[in-house]
Amino acid sequence: MSMKKRVGIVLACVMSFAIVISGCGSSSDGTTEFAVGKNAAPEEAGGVYDNAAAEVAEESADYSGGAGEQAQTVTDTSRKLITTVNISAESENLDDTISKLTSKVTELGGYIENSNVYNGSRYSSGQTVRTADYTIRIPADKLDGFIETIENASNITSKSSNVEDVTLSYVDLESKKNALRAEEKSLLGILESAEKIEDILAVQEKLADVRYQLESIESQLRTYDNKVDYSTVYLNIEEVVTYTPTEEKGAFARMGEGFVKSLKSIGHGFKEFFIWFVIHIPQLVLLGIVVFVIVFIVKKSQKKSAAKREAFMRQIGTPENTPPVNTTNEKPEGKDGQ
Repeated sequence: MSMKKRVGIVLACVMSFAIVISGCGSSSDGTTEFAVGKNAAPEEAGGVYDNAAAEVAEESADYSGGAGEQAQTVTDTSRKLITTVNISAESENLDDTISKLTSKVTELGGYIENSNVYNGSRYSSGQTVRTADYTIRIPADKLDGFIETIENASNITSKSSNVEDVTLSYVDLESKKNALRAEEKSLLGILESAEKIEDILAVQEKLADVRYQLESIESQLRTYDNKVDYSTVYLNIEEVVTYTPTEEKGAFARMGEGFVKSLKSIGHGFKEFFIWFVIHIPQLVLLGIVVFVIVFIVKKSQKKSAAKREAFMRQIGTPENTPPVNTTNEKPEGKDGQ
């Protein structure tokens, strides 16, 4: 056999051996990957979570890119604005004002979130201080109409408003929500293919955590939606006799108003006294009877005491018991004087 043939045979054997070794290595690697995917515990084998993490990361990246476009769209078209208004007002008839405002709230599709009507102490003139505090939610697009109703039904003494832009926070929450949805979908797929109990429990635990985060984010989004769709109005109304003047008046105008106010105060005082008198008639009648009985007893006692004193004085001052007083110098007649 020539040298060339021998070299060719050796090379052919080496190549055949290399091909066999390479095939065995590939088969061994495939078996190992399969074992990891099927049987490895969560602590030991990262194959399940590595594959899932890769899928979730890829889908999250897709959602993040979409969220960026969504943020631009929201910024350009419909920003998320939360409007809050604080109003202090006066009313000459609190019940009538409250009735008008509550009717308007219902008409506009809003609702009263909180209310408190307080019947407090009295002014020095006797007028009872009554106030009302309301937290009112009004559709954002109808807020101006409701404020106009307040202005017509009362005298606004102070008003302030605040607008909070939550667009970026809202879009960020939406992005997190989408990423969590993608992760939830991937975990559900892994759960369907998992066979080992340890894998199933680990995936279920992760799935529960993802769903908890989803519920929290969705709750925040609903809160944002409610605050954006319904503006909040904090309203305080105080009942007064006359409205607070909005501008400084001249001396004669102030004197005239003061005089009229004094007359009204006097009239109000008489009215309050009459009301008080009528309300307390039973007590006054009972008090009058008690006073009459006491006076009657005292007078009767005084009469008896005077009669006793007079009788005593008569008794000690009668002529039968008192010897006559000799007012002359004559001596009484006796035996020697006969």
